[in-house]
Amino acid sequence: MSFDSVRQILGDHAYDSLIGKSEDTWLEAKGNNPYDFNTPTGRYELAKDVAAFANNAGGVIIVGLTTVPAAGAQTGEITAFDLCTSASFTTHQYESIIAEYIHPAIDGLDISWHPVSEDGTAGLGVIVVPPQNPDRQYFLIAKVVEAGTKLKEIVFGVVRRNDAANDSFTKDQLYRHMQDGKSTLAQKLDRMNEKLDALMVNSQHPFEEIDPELQYAARAAEILDENQQ
Repeated sequence: MSFDSVRQILGDHAYDSLIGKSEDTWLEAKGNNPYDFNTPTGRYELAKDVAAFANNAGGVIIVGLTTVPAAGAQTGEITAFDLCTSASFTTHQYESIIAEYIHPAIDGLDISWHPVSEDGTAGLGVIVVPPQNPDRQYFLIAKVVEAGTKLKEIVFGVVRRNDAANDSFTKDQLYRHMQDGKSTLAQKLDRMNEKLDALMVNSQHPFEEIDPELQYAARAAEILDENQQ
């Protein structure tokens, strides 16, 4: 399956065709109450599942399906409906938890409930995570420790010395620095470093004329370094 094919099934309301399908890169199936939002672990699990799709090529989480382990694979095969009610799948609660736990905000995130049963009282909860602009990745989980509970072994942070204090990066600062590391600015600085190396080599030969472009690159590098301090 593909992201578009999963979206097509949902758009055509062809929910029965989900039965027999296997989870894959673009699809994850969940039972009717997969996340206990009364616990830190439940809220974290939702954020983890959504962030994983946002950091890859997008995907769809469907709540209200039963799965069994697929033979010879680390995925599940959808075997039946395990429908949820609109009251148990509250879209605004899903939206608020994802907004609180994931940084930056996911573009185009769509959370909805689709009636499936004949009387319209039970259905599927659907979380659609569209493919994201690679320049905005990676999406961070803002809370991996909550109420004193360490949820997973992925806790990390950055601390910077500031005068006599040790200041930690906020999630916004950490994300910005991650983005700077893969921006075109970093590539430009690498090229400037190459030019500076060439300048140092030339400086060892005083009788050779120094390329004005190298002098300009050296000064530009100094200015960028001053601005980042």
